[in-house]
Amino acid sequence: MVEAKPATPPADIHQLLAQVGLRATPPRLAIWQVLHEANDELDAVALLRRAQLIEPRTSLGTVYRFLRELEQHGLASPRPVAHERSRWRLGPPDASMSPQPPALAVMARLAAALGYRLVRTG
Repeated sequence: MVEAKPATPPADIHQLLAQVGLRATPPRLAIWQVLHEANDELDAVALLRRAQLIEPRTSLGTVYRFLRELEQHGLASPRPVAHERSRWRLGPPDASMSPQPPALAVMARLAAALGYRLVRTG
């Protein structure tokens, strides 16, 4: 059995989450810590597995909800991957990604409002 490590998120994470109206629960702090320490982009399942080593009560639902909340506040961003789960990292979307044409941006917002995400293929 793997022993849980104590959570050691950056000291300012409590204040940052409070500023955007989010509670700093142990599962959220574990998710943030994993994202903060990751050397690569993680999908939600890989993120869950690593976060559970820090906080065993972390659930997949919490991971997805917290990622979406971080995205809404510009604190994390996904990189959609065709036919796979999106990969996540802290920070706003990559500047290297080309800006969307206005019509596509409107479609992306509409899709997001309905619970979908447009994914670039090819």
